[in-house]
Amino acid sequence: MTGFDTAAELGPRLGDVAGVREFLRRFAHAWGDGALVDLGVPERDGDVVVVHHADPMIAETRWGIPLDAADLPDPPVVIDTGSGWRPYLDRLSLALVDLALTAVIQEHDERLCNACELPSETAMAAFSRVPLPDLPMWIDVEESPVRWWSRPGLLLRTHGDGGVWLWASAQTNADLETLYAAFPAVQWSV
Repeated sequence: MTGFDTAAELGPRLGDVAGVREFLRRFAHAWGDGALVDLGVPERDGDVVVVHHADPMIAETRWGIPLDAADLPDPPVVIDTGSGWRPYLDRLSLALVDLALTAVIQEHDERLCNACELPSETAMAAFSRVPLPDLPMWIDVEESPVRWWSRPGLLLRTHGDGGVWLWASAQTNADLETLYAAFPAVQWSV
């Protein structure tokens, strides 16, 4: 069985909300229920409808939709990391993709995950860039930008521009071994 390739699956579906919805369905099927985004019950905070909260053990972060844009088919998303609402992404569908990918990095089977720090010049040439824009790191803006990468069976997130942190989730042990082979000189966390 060939692993799920996030970049290849998302690219042709980015153009519309229905395509992104289909990507999210396929992504959750491939990576398990941990990839489902729980939006919970929306709540109002001034001029924003709050649609998602980060795990409070990680960060006090909330994602929302400005009320004046809530009737749009794919409204922009704002984020509050404790210092007020600021723009995050221009489309809710893209924010949902980012949240689903983040769920796999943070909640996936710990035996199939690892992390390391890489020098900024380390090439990611063996991986395809997931077609999302550079994102702010919502835990600590100084660790921005967040970029997503993949190849069949592997999902990777990098953040930072100087020393880059790499977080990875694999679908199988064999996929994890291909990750280690791609970065032979790296000291992994686990």
